[in-house]
Amino acid sequence: MRRIIGACLMGDQQLWLSDGQQDAQIDPTNAEAWQQLLQTFGPSRVHLVLTGNQYQLLSIERPPVEADELTQALPFLVKDLTSIAPEHLQLDHFQLAVQPADSNTLQVVAADRRRLVSMVEPAFQAGFQLDFITIEELALLDLLPSHSRPHLMLWHLPGQPLKLSLALDGQLLLSRNIRGFNQLDLLSEEELRQGLFDALLLELQRSLDYLERQLRQQPVAGLTLVLPLRQQQCLAERLGQELGLPVQALVDADRGPYQVLAHAAAMARGNDENTD
Repeated sequence: MRRIIGACLMGDQQLWLSDGQQDAQIDPTNAEAWQQLLQTFGPSRVHLVLTGNQYQLLSIERPPVEADELTQALPFLVKDLTSIAPEHLQLDHFQLAVQPADSNTLQVVAADRRRLVSMVEPAFQAGFQLDFITIEELALLDLLPSHSRPHLMLWHLPGQPLKLSLALDGQLLLSRNIRGFNQLDLLSEEELRQGLFDALLLELQRSLDYLERQLRQQPVAGLTLVLPLRQQQCLAERLGQELGLPVQALVDADRGPYQVLAHAAAMARGNDENTD
């Protein structure tokens, strides 16, 4: 049986891979690097999670078409919402588990097919099997504890927006970017403890209010953090106290945010919510 490797993109030219026991970092467009990787892991199944600017997550009104016509309709619906040329668009979609009354939105994942092919082809040629491609928002669901009430997650990758998600029983309820924290990994403890913490707390409270008032869900049961270690250590205890929630901090001295995402990718189930 082939082992499963979780793979997480670190920018445009680096891929972090892990099977839970061994780790590696390669240029995913380099065929020779994949060949060398085969010596480390052997023939394996790869679960790939896209990060940062490798994809766009768009929210649109679901068109009034049958399910089997939706795939054909999507390129026309999103062509003006993405910077990717229509002929290079790779699209997939999913719906949030719960939506406000009178709402029927669709979450569309848009990626550049050329970038995907430049990574996937060398992997195939080296003997790896790509099971599926997913995105941050969906891969991380597999790291959340099982509970009858929703769960809140915050995560951040260097140079990217701070992201928030709310999930229930492995299903995504809400995902959004929190503005003003793109450089969270560079902020000092003093900066976080001053006005920025209050701004963050306000954004979290707005999302929690939306969860209860608009989505008619129970209050959240806990908070999971995947943040740069120094900032995670600064925020974990205080967020737990202010929100009155138990906190699960997943980054440690041996495993940063990218490594956590690779681990999440390895665990991902490849169900209908994964982009394929």
